[in-house]
Amino acid sequence: MKQTLKVIAFGLLALTTVGAFASGKKDSGAAASGGKTQITFMTPLSGADGAYMDKIIQGFNEANPDVEVTHLVVGASTEYKQKFSTGVATKTAPEVLLIRKFDMPLYMDQFTGFTKADYQKYGIDINDVYPNLLSGLDVDGKIVGIPLDVWIFYMAYNKANFKKAGLDPNNPPMNQADFVKAMLALKKVTPEGITPYYETMTWTWIWTNFLWQFGGDLLTPDFKKPAFMDQGTKVTQFLIDLQKQGIIPNGAVDAGPAFESGDSSVLITGIWTINPWKEHFGDDFGYAVAPQLGTTKAVFGGSHVIALTDSMVKDPKKKEAAMRWVKYLWDHMIDWYAAGQTPSRKSIAESSELQTKLPMIYAVAKQASYVKSFQMFPYISEVQDEIAVYLEKALFTKELSAADAMKQAGESVQKILDDYWAAQ
Repeated sequence: MKQTLKVIAFGLLALTTVGAFASGKKDSGAAASGGKTQITFMTPLSGADGAYMDKIIQGFNEANPDVEVTHLVVGASTEYKQKFSTGVATKTAPEVLLIRKFDMPLYMDQFTGFTKADYQKYGIDINDVYPNLLSGLDVDGKIVGIPLDVWIFYMAYNKANFKKAGLDPNNPPMNQADFVKAMLALKKVTPEGITPYYETMTWTWIWTNFLWQFGGDLLTPDFKKPAFMDQGTKVTQFLIDLQKQGIIPNGAVDAGPAFESGDSSVLITGIWTINPWKEHFGDDFGYAVAPQLGTTKAVFGGSHVIALTDSMVKDPKKKEAAMRWVKYLWDHMIDWYAAGQTPSRKSIAESSELQTKLPMIYAVAKQASYVKSFQMFPYISEVQDEIAVYLEKALFTKELSAADAMKQAGESVQKILDDYWAAQ
């Protein structure tokens, strides 16, 4: 079980390539053997979620005998971007992509843009997608991708431990005061050497979640300056205070095994873990929207975005086949959410069908309207990596105060931004 959970929780970092196309592919002609129009669909789905997508693809291919969609999986962001760049340069890129939203900024001019009216012609009501998820996908008045989902943070917790600590297992803490109070109660039933909330707090995704809840952001809207220092100092000091109270660890930890064993009690983590944790814990598995530990209602999330490679769908027949596949995905989104993803579409997130079929996803999807995602800056990953260096100095080695850590992180991030703009 430990290995399975680790693969799922960190599946975004894996690298796997499957399908018929290991490097480029076919001639530029629209049809191949049997007269079928060939569409390559590249995704990062190297974990268990890939099997769900394979089943959807199989359904499409059976329902559309004149089109064949082939699934090409490249899990790691770096390899995914490299493969796409090479494909664009050699005109062997996939026609359709499922791409992580934060991987898109380098390639915005490579995607086919559609107006809302254009999408409507294909039977896609883009107004049904939560507006916050579409943010950053507008290029010159056209939308260059459809968020298929939103992989969102939620709170996983151990109901049995809540009962032992005298807490209501059906009423988890939702604000800072209640959260701290609950963690102190759970501390009494937590083995020595483990904390009730057991997570590596230099993980910049969780730190950014808190930064947004404290009202901050990573960069200014024009991407010219870092914007995290003031609120980042408050977040980092808050985490230091939690360490002093024994609520969170003082170093890097492997959170999965401690939570799985029942030693720790709470994780604020990605929706992709919800199915395996439920399978493992059964009735003792608690799940809820992420607690709001600051004063701003926000929760970390990202999306897998469906996009067309513009240079590969110039042929009208190719484009028609590609959009037929996109429409099929649009119509079968709820099948995808069974993989452990939350809806990007309001009509599905709020539907009785989702509540009946996927009650856990339905409960967590209640926070979709206030999801925040990384700003669409091409080097946002490098910005996070730089911040992590100084978080470690504040939270783990204790070399720097929260304020000094954020000041120095801001100076380092400014160099990244200056280098980027100097090259433009």
